[in-house]
Amino acid sequence: METCRYRCFFLLLLAGLTTGCGLNTAVLQRGGNGCQGVLLNYSCGAQPCDAIDPSKPTIVLTHGWNPLPKRIHTTFGPAGAKALRCRCGDSYNLLSWDWNAVKVSPFNDEPYRVGRCQGKMLAAALRSRGVNPRCTQIVGHSLGTLVAAQAVVSLSDLAPMGQLTLLDPPTSLHEELFCRLKAQRHACIVENYWSPGISGYGGEANYRGVRNYEIDRGHAPIRGILDLSVSNHVYTMLWYYRTMCDRTLCGGFQNSRFRCCCGRCSGACNCEASEQRADHCKLPCLLAEAKGSDVADSRKQ
Repeated sequence: METCRYRCFFLLLLAGLTTGCGLNTAVLQRGGNGCQGVLLNYSCGAQPCDAIDPSKPTIVLTHGWNPLPKRIHTTFGPAGAKALRCRCGDSYNLLSWDWNAVKVSPFNDEPYRVGRCQGKMLAAALRSRGVNPRCTQIVGHSLGTLVAAQAVVSLSDLAPMGQLTLLDPPTSLHEELFCRLKAQRHACIVENYWSPGISGYGGEANYRGVRNYEIDRGHAPIRGILDLSVSNHVYTMLWYYRTMCDRTLCGGFQNSRFRCCCGRCSGACNCEASEQRADHCKLPCLLAEAKGSDVADSRKQ
């Protein structure tokens, strides 16, 4: 039954992307992307492969499944990092897990397998960069919530994650996230945001240790069935991005346990720095990240 529900969700998502006409937002853009699971550093003055500053908290952003990687790409990571650079200066390590080009089939529990595999890869990459989970917040959207939750569990031997933020995880994923992975046992704070309406896929997660937040419906929830860029589902990600931009908005990044660090290290930072391109995925140091033991184990599944 869960497989059937998830298959329907993927087919609806694909239909929305195929017929949508407004794919030009801060978090969803036209144009292909070839990244299949790489950790990019968008911190002030950093190159994509640079190490982090262990004295600062870390914010990790990841998107959901992209069914048309040759036509569109999700830009939640670089856009969110740019917003925090503009708002907070050089206060955080800003990382993005980019897996836009990963193929996912809706059949045979493939979304669960791919999500867990990407999560183990993300954990291996964070471990190699020396990230301290206790001082880290991971934010994931859609299937990226499974990626984020798996990373939290895989890093739990180091310390509990400071905060796990889930943006509109489909209700068909709730059992996987909160019962099988038990993500709420491996993070100090677990948040679940969703936007109600016909073009949203999430809902309240009635599990102990999960903080639930219902946001507004956006501007075109019904049209969002055919135009993914204005759907409730994508709107949840766009809404969270806006809370990173604007400190006057309630909720979202304002609920981050690391918000108090914003501006604390406000050294020179070009918030308009050009965003990293997809060809960074070809850099040797990024390819080397994929040789970690967690990655090797996950690919054998």
